Amino acid sequence: MSNDDKSKLPNPYLDGRLEWLERYGSYISRAKQWQITALICLCITLVSIICNSIQATQAKVVPYVVEVDKFGQMAAVNRASDPGVIPTRVIQATLSDFVVNWRTVTPDLDLQKKMVERLSFYVAASAKGWLRQWFSEQNPYDRAKNFLVQVYIKSVPAQVSTDSWRVEWDEITRNHAGVQISSETYQATLTIQVQAPTTDAQIIRNPGGVYVTAISSSTIMDPNAIKAKK
Repeated sequence: MSNDDKSKLPNPYLDGRLEWLERYGSYISRAKQWQITALICLCITLVSIICNSIQATQAKVVPYVVEVDKFGQMAAVNRASDPGVIPTRVIQATLSDFVVNWRTVTPDLDLQKKMVERLSFYVAASAKGWLRQWFSEQNPYDRAKNFLVQVYIKSVPAQVSTDSWRVEWDEITRNHAGVQISSETYQATLTIQVQAPTTDAQIIRNPGGVYVTAISSSTIMDPNAIKAKK
């Protein structure tokens, strides 16, 4: 029997393999295609997650401080991230508190010490030397032996230039019996510098970061008193 005749003889193993490929080969092919598709989708998902994570770490929210007037209308908008920009009300409140701590004379020694200490949290530059000299001449502890001084801010501090504010206040002087001795009105021009707090101590002592760097004060003459003298 020749080789050609042998090749034409039925081969159950070869025939079975061919039949299996015909029946299940398409299923295997489609399964591989789905596997490849799933792998591609997984890669796309991973790339998307990585890109979103990078974008989230780089995204920054910039807060703004919106100031409104007494009618509720927007008066100013400033970036809160700017350390030199804080609400006007914070500056006004800080300067008012500064004047009260500076000029008040009380018989309570502990309270007087606290007021002088709080005052030191709001001064910088030449204002430190100015206040040191003023306290040496107007020592509140010595003055408290004879009289008391109460301070009343007349109105909210007004801005007169980029860095300067004017504060007006009344001082009522009384003896220890509570009898009024005098009443005078003063004004001061305070030059400020805004520096954002960077430590926990600064946040507690001076959260607004408002520092008085120069002081100029004077007495305001009462027009009625001037007419009486004339």
